[in-house]
Amino acid sequence: MQFKWRGSLELSSIKDLQEKIEVLRTKMYKTYENNPNDPQLLAISQSLDKLLNELERSKRNEKKPK
Repeated sequence: MQFKWRGSLELSSIKDLQEKIEVLRTKMYKTYENNPNDPQLLAISQSLDKLLNELERSKRNEKKPK
């Protein structure tokens, strides 16, 4: 029973990460369109990279046999 719950929690976490990634990606594009030299772009890009790495780790962990 716990395994199924944990699996759905992981799927929820992956979905949450994907949503956060899309929000941040949109923010980065809009920031760039407004001012390509905006110093916030680097920070947004770094945050996006961290989320993308976290998503990749989550997907890899989901595929591992439990």
